[in-house]
Amino acid sequence: MKVYPTNLDIGDGDGFDPSKDLFGSMKLGEGLTNLVSRVEAPMVVALDGVWGSGKSTFLRMWAGELRKAEFPVIVFDAFENDYVDEAFGALARELVALSEKMTSLPTKATESLKDRSIELGGLLLRGAGRIAINVGVRAATAGLLASSDLEIAQKDVEEELSSVAEKYMESLLAKPNEQKNTVEAFRGELSELPVKFAKAKGFDKVNPLVFIIDELDRCRPIFALSVLERIKHFMSVPNVHFVLGVHMGQLEASVRAVYGSDIDAQAYLQKFVNLGVAFVDTTSRPESRRLARYAEYLKKSLAIPQDNDSPLGAASQAIVRVLERRNGSLRALERAFTVLSVAIAFTPKNQLRLGPIIGGLIVLKILEPRLFLKAKFGTLELDEVLTALELAPLGKNADRSAEWQVEWWTYCLSKELPEELKGHGQNLYQYHIDDDRAGVIAYTANEIVDRLS
Repeated sequence: MKVYPTNLDIGDGDGFDPSKDLFGSMKLGEGLTNLVSRVEAPMVVALDGVWGSGKSTFLRMWAGELRKAEFPVIVFDAFENDYVDEAFGALARELVALSEKMTSLPTKATESLKDRSIELGGLLLRGAGRIAINVGVRAATAGLLASSDLEIAQKDVEEELSSVAEKYMESLLAKPNEQKNTVEAFRGELSELPVKFAKAKGFDKVNPLVFIIDELDRCRPIFALSVLERIKHFMSVPNVHFVLGVHMGQLEASVRAVYGSDIDAQAYLQKFVNLGVAFVDTTSRPESRRLARYAEYLKKSLAIPQDNDSPLGAASQAIVRVLERRNGSLRALERAFTVLSVAIAFTPKNQLRLGPIIGGLIVLKILEPRLFLKAKFGTLELDEVLTALELAPLGKNADRSAEWQVEWWTYCLSKELPEELKGHGQNLYQYHIDDDRAGVIAYTANEIVDRLS
């Protein structure tokens, strides 16, 4: 039984392979390539889209296109690296790794970048690391003390922290030129890396290094902001551009989490991001939109019936329609189709399966769990469903494709059955549906959507 879709296997050099580029994103990729090629000043671009909108897939494909064009490229998953205390070390590690992969570069160039990275990283960690170690040891010791000794232990921690911090500041102030030179030496090496790569390849034109940072909005807030600050202060150099895959709204929440709710988070982030590109679907034709395209891919991948006249085919159609209206993400569609796939696996064909009801309940399960719980207990009301699924009442829906959904929900949940729906379920007489119309909802929620046996 297959309930999860097959992940797209995107190789480092695949680019926008037509068999994998489900959403026709090559045009956007070409636009970004033109941008990073023509802008000379260091730049930070935010590809802004909600979680689950397909940003990561797009960025991996775009990175492949850049590699084909002989751009030095790094793809860095910030979420996978946010366990690191110092963001600079994680970023520098990627730069050194890229340098080592550039087989045409002299070994001396890689070693020089590594040395400058170590010097600057050591400078940044020198104070913070010693403070953390001392406080950590003191805190661990305090945990073993009796309550009467905790006040003394706390005083020891405060004195130790003050002492270490003062010594660190003394070292910074004692050799200000040395600190400045360390920073400038690293920046110089980073700026020259793409130049050295172009020379080694015999290129007349220097392609900038494109450093792609994905999943920044999912990181610990302090780490996410540390990444931005390290980019601005140490890596904003000629020949290097950063492209962030991020939801700016969530990143603004990270700013408020660190600096307080009163801060103007949007203004704060403008210090770090030069240009925002909205990663949204503006296609006007419904069948060409990302959600519809991904739905077709999922149907094939999960063996969901393609025929909209079949109960489960109708359920998939209902899911897509509602998520389109609610601006649902590709991730939400994936979760919904996974639930539908399980429903297919655990219910026989001769069981009562009303596609519009199944599809609607699955959307409620994913997006409105409180209402889905009411459906399981048989207390769901018609107006709640119509509002959640963005359906107009019977006879008032301009969207003709949604009429059949409204009819079934109205048939099952209306207290007084409208005249035009009497006999609506006559072809389902074998299930005795007219005996308990409202019971169909609880039955479908418990025996189909949530059934695991």
